[in-house]
Amino acid sequence: MHNTSTATPPGLIRNTHATCPDCLRCVPAHVSEIAGEIQLVKTCPEHGESSVFLSAHPDYYRDLNQFYFSVMRRSHEQRDYIIRLTERCDLDCPICLAGANENVLADYDLEEVKSLTKRFKKTKFDLMGCEPTVMESLPDILRLIKKSGNISALHTNGIALADIDYARSLKEAGLDEVHLQFDGFDDEAYTIIRGKPLLENKMQTMKNLTELGIPVDLVMTILGDVNEKEILPVLKYGVEQDNVKEIFFLGCRMLGRATGKFESSQLLPDQVIDLLETATDGRICRNDVRRFQKLYFAMLSIFGVRKCLYIQHYLILRGHNGEYRTLADVMDLDRLDPALERFRARIEAGKKCATPLLLLDMIPILLKPKTFPLLMEFAALTLMMAVGFNLRRVRRRSILLGYITACDPQIFDTAVSENCGKGEISRDLGIQESGAQANILREHRWR
Repeated sequence: MHNTSTATPPGLIRNTHATCPDCLRCVPAHVSEIAGEIQLVKTCPEHGESSVFLSAHPDYYRDLNQFYFSVMRRSHEQRDYIIRLTERCDLDCPICLAGANENVLADYDLEEVKSLTKRFKKTKFDLMGCEPTVMESLPDILRLIKKSGNISALHTNGIALADIDYARSLKEAGLDEVHLQFDGFDDEAYTIIRGKPLLENKMQTMKNLTELGIPVDLVMTILGDVNEKEILPVLKYGVEQDNVKEIFFLGCRMLGRATGKFESSQLLPDQVIDLLETATDGRICRNDVRRFQKLYFAMLSIFGVRKCLYIQHYLILRGHNGEYRTLADVMDLDRLDPALERFRARIEAGKKCATPLLLLDMIPILLKPKTFPLLMEFAALTLMMAVGFNLRRVRRRSILLGYITACDPQIFDTAVSENCGKGEISRDLGIQESGAQANILREHRWR
């Protein structure tokens, strides 16, 4: 519903620009606390004012928003690009955010990929599009990326990887990591989300990837009232698989074929945090996510790595017999938070000593008896910040949880997209430094 009010509410957090959901025009906007919620309010000269919900936790949002924009004071160089290799897919998922098999453009050929590997160095290439495994040239593409010294990350539904010989051929070609669609253990949910039952295929694919020792990120797309109950089983399963280095919980948004069909089921990362907190009976809790996320933002700013405000993370540690410990179990997060706030204040004051003083503040926290054994885990994560997010560098104990989504015309925010953690390279849009911006531009093409 639209109205023509231009009044700015008293709970203003920041001004920005956003996208009118009707005409996709970039319009003035502000993020404000309204009636106990954080909302993104936009004013379009043609369609009037509209707003979209961002968070039901104003204090949480305000704290991270202030910290993020204090320490991420400039747009960093992009070091991670999605390559939209193909618009073909062997599935027709009802929720497909990428619009697979519609208005199909030509696949990228080897010479084009070779040119990209020469242009971009020390870069992670996320091989996406729709489904890269439908391309016969995929092993050759992996060899080019390996030879160039860049990182290859295959984003896939996993159907082709159920053939262990094919999976082995990709590993031998130089594949670094797999980001696998893994929406739970309920074939009814798969039928709603992906259009067909896929559980048997997923389990065979994971068996192959585990046997081959290929690092995996389980990407669970969550639709409200469809597969929320699968969150805890996916978490437990990921902990049990030594080659699972990340588990990302992806809230569906209104892009591609999902537009208009699953509006009541869409979720933001902030809402997914609540779901995981409930599923784990508070063991993985919002307050701990907040404190770790501030540490994560601090490290990103120190190493000049781009990352979106809305993508949240937390760290758990694999134990024995399928058990895990949370970061709060092994680190004094109560002491960490004041150290991070001192870092933020020094950054805001322009003090060059901010980083070394943060490191000094961290020493007594890291050297506590219960934390000291994890120094190698933190060293590995720090190395990834410095040289590239290759899951092969993640040690066995560490599992990074991610609460993620894709920016759509409803939640797109120019201030946030300036440090989008992924760029995009595609036939229709060329090279875009912000994947969020690419999403919006592509919606213009599809509408």
